[in-house]
Formats: sequence, C-alpha cells, structure tokens
Amino acid sequence: MEINPGFAAEERALLRGQQIDADHLPAMLGWYPVAIDAASDSLCWRHLGEARFLESFFLDTLNQQGREQRQLCLTPLASLPERLASMPQVPPTAFIFHVSRCGSTLLTQMLASLPQCIVMSEPPVIDAFFRYYHAHPELQNATSIFQNLIAALGQKRLSEESHFFIKFDSWHLPWLPFVRAAYPDIPIIFLYREPQAVLASHQRQRGPQMIPGLLNTSRLKAAELADEPIIAAADFDAYAASMLSSMFEAGLEHALTADLILLNYQQLPCVLWDELLSVFQLDCDAQALLKLKARSSLHSKHRNNSFTGDPQADQRLIAKTSSAFLRLCEEKYSQLEHLRTKVKIC
Repeated sequence: MEINPGFAAEERALLRGQQIDADHLPAMLGWYPVAIDAASDSLCWRHLGEARFLESFFLDTLNQQGREQRQLCLTPLASLPERLASMPQVPPTAFIFHVSRCGSTLLTQMLASLPQCIVMSEPPVIDAFFRYYHAHPELQNATSIFQNLIAALGQKRLSEESHFFIKFDSWHLPWLPFVRAAYPDIPIIFLYREPQAVLASHQRQRGPQMIPGLLNTSRLKAAELADEPIIAAADFDAYAASMLSSMFEAGLEHALTADLILLNYQQLPCVLWDELLSVFQLDCDAQALLKLKARSSLHSKHRNNSFTGDPQADQRLIAKTSSAFLRLCEEKYSQLEHLRTKVKIC
C-alpha cells in the first residue's frame, strides 16, 4: 500500500487490525474513512460502531479501541457514492480553520460535550485527500470526492445528532478557497492568536508542521523574505515563525474574500454561548449550557485536568525567533484584529 507521506506513522497504525471484505458488509454505517491508498485509488475505512468522537482529536478516539476491536476494510475510491447511499448523514454546520495553539481544540471539545453534535477534529482522511489532490491536480472530480468524504464523516448514527462540525489542520489554510467553493453557504471560522503566544507554545512542544521536512503540508510553505537569509535547517524557531507567517497570510487573504467568521483566542470560551450558538442554530437548555461551561474550565487536550492557564512565555526564547518573520506575523495579526472588530459575528 502506498500512502503519500503526511501522517505516515499514524496512518500505518490506523491500518492495523482485522481486515474485512467490504463486499460482505450489509452497510457502511459506523465505518469511517481514514486514509487514501494512492497506488490503487482505494479508500481505507475503520469501524467505530456507535462510539462517539469525544477525544481531542480524531486519531485519539480511534486509538481508544482495543487492538482486538480494530477492524478495517478497503473500497475503491470511485465507489464512495454507492457506499453513502444507505448511510444517513448530518450536513455540515460549520468548518473550523486555525493557526494552531489558539483554542481550536477547546472549541471543538466544548461542542463535542453536547450529544446533538458530531465533531471531527482533524480527521486524517482530509489531510490524505488534500495530499492526493495536490499530487494529482488533473483530478476532474475532486470537489465531489471531497464532498463525499465529508458526508461519510458526518454519518448519523444516533437519533439526537443534528449538527456536524469539522476542524481542519492548521496547514490546510491554503485549501480554504477550495472548501469554500465546495460549500459556499457553510459558516467557516478562522481562529487565531497573538503570534508570540503561538510560538511560545510550539517552543514548549513543537507541532510537526513547525519542524522542517517532518510533514507534507502540500500547499502551505514557509514564508520567505527577500532580505532574509535562508533559514538553517536546525533553526526551528525561525522556521516556526515563517510557517506561522504563512498561516496568518492565508487567513488574512481569505478573510477578505471568503466571508469568514474571525475569532481571537481571547474571545474563548464565552463567544460560543454568547454568539456562536445562534450562528449554528444550536439550541441549548440550561443543562446543556452547564455542560459547555464545565468543559471550558478543563484542559482542551487533557479533559480530566483543570485548565490553569498557559505557562508564562520565556522572553529569552521568543527573542531567538527571527525578528523579521515575527514582525510579519504581528503585522498580519493586527490586520486581522482590525477586520474582526469591524464586523459583528451575528
């Protein structure tokens, strides 16, 4: 099986389990697409049954399965519409794009605390699709394949499920126009944060997108400046700042053209119940609001721990970051803030 490098190790792990012949399955409800086999144009599925996606990330929910419970199957990518025919679905409610380390996981975790919400946080099959399309730009039916993958992720398994949210990976921002064209009427959120706080978080624990060569980010590339020397491979701080600059640039560009809902980390968590629930047409009674607020007080990625705030940024580490790229990030951040404060969410 040929998997284009992306989440290579994670994707290989997803494909370990008892292989089931898809032709022997009466229906695909409870099966979720997880990867694309580029060599055979096949779609790889994992069985979840009725288990809800409650963990911080899609992969974490799959990893909760015991080894003996893990089942997978392969189907031709072209047969996806046929597989969907017997699968009830919830249409997307909103898409969430972000610059990483900016509260997007907290937002999705609060939504996932409500039984009426299906929440997919960075499902790897979306990244696999973007890499597949990036490698095959001649693909004629890319939009319909993408829409069908979204439909498969939004399958309705429980009667109370009525709203469906997807959080994309941070390096997917250049794909936002493609997503907007595929779903012109779906609200799209762009969540961001003061650049020094984002970079400080990556200095404490670096995300793979902030390490040169570790991840295939398809369209997102590190920013370059004419008067700056080429970034040394070992200078992770400068590389992270250049990648963050590209994310801010993409977000700002699309904010001007793609009708985004701009959110700053500082607006969380209250913006969800004060404004976004109305945008999502998501009715919450007093008990549901208590659930949202209770989840907001816990760590976004460790839901059994209280959140006590981020550690104080080490200014000595921040000072090591390429000042030119940091200034560029802060300039784009200021422009986004100017746009955000001019437009009400609802």
